[in-house]
Amino acid sequence: MSLTEAASRLIGIYHEAPRAVRYTSDLRRWLVAQAALAFYFERRTDASREDLTVTRLTEFTPLHRFASRNTIASYIAQMRQYKLFTERESHDKRLRPLALSEAAEHLIRNWFDSHMASLDRLDGGERLALSRADPRLLYYSQPPAARALIADSRWNDPPESVKTFTFTNLGSNVIHDLVARFPSANALSERCYIGELRPADLASRYHVSRTQIVRVLNRARALGDIGWDGSQYSEGFWISARLIEDYRRWQAVKFEALSRSMSEACAMIYA
Repeated sequence: MSLTEAASRLIGIYHEAPRAVRYTSDLRRWLVAQAALAFYFERRTDASREDLTVTRLTEFTPLHRFASRNTIASYIAQMRQYKLFTERESHDKRLRPLALSEAAEHLIRNWFDSHMASLDRLDGGERLALSRADPRLLYYSQPPAARALIADSRWNDPPESVKTFTFTNLGSNVIHDLVARFPSANALSERCYIGELRPADLASRYHVSRTQIVRVLNRARALGDIGWDGSQYSEGFWISARLIEDYRRWQAVKFEALSRSMSEACAMIYA
């Protein structure tokens, strides 16, 4: 599997729903969103499970490492504004259960399938074909993968080189973009050249201000993870081998969790 290809797939997901994906690409918001999806899909596959509610999410202790109860509630409220979740009818007006919107399910299914495709490229598997043939595989695979990643410090507390990008309002989009620019056939060196990079172009592509882009790039530069040989943001722009390796290991944690959960889901459904 090409790291460049995997990063490009993730960028493709962004362009399907820019505002919603940009909001949830901050790793802390991503973790809350994945917990919400896990609760929703667990209920969908097992009627004995509790409904997804804001209260249930705010009381989910593993999330408290990343966000307070009030912050979790605020995140979900914003996700509702982006039409990711909707409130569904309930006989008990106090519960106010949430449901995943049709558009959001389409988005998470594309996200899941893009990862299945990348895994298939790695080992010649047939995960993508299975997922497309049986929608239930998403419902059974996502919850254990989400719970594993929420609990795994290798994912939820990435190296500083990665965290510089993922713990910001820009989220993971910029780091995916930088890594996708490095040709997969090229060997890693201390400085991995990726051509010309203009903050204004990134800002336009990801619908943020140039100032926000420059702020994040300056932090990465201070860590020694990006730079340029000539004038600022010239054609001699490079990213460090450390950044690429840290990103690779970080993404591998997610792919491992998804591969394992998909395998377990298949074993359970088709036993």
